[in-house]
Amino acid sequence: MDALYLSANMSDDASLCIAPLSKRKIAACGQDPYDAGGYFLFEQRHGDPDGVEVLARIETEEAAIRLAALLNLQ
Repeated sequence: MDALYLSANMSDDASLCIAPLSKRKIAACGQDPYDAGGYFLFEQRHGDPDGVEVLARIETEEAAIRLAALLNLQ
């Protein structure tokens, strides 16, 4: 199964997203990239590729789908 990439605009300059992140992106966020598996709930600032703030790690695809439904992410 393909990885999920879900998002919704929060404002003109940021989106709320659920998606996998690379170890490099996780490290750039100041998080420990020891395990980049699973999905992440994060805020992405538009126009800034390094403008990512990880809010939570989501262990399973089923949990990612449920959270996306609660947050109306598409």
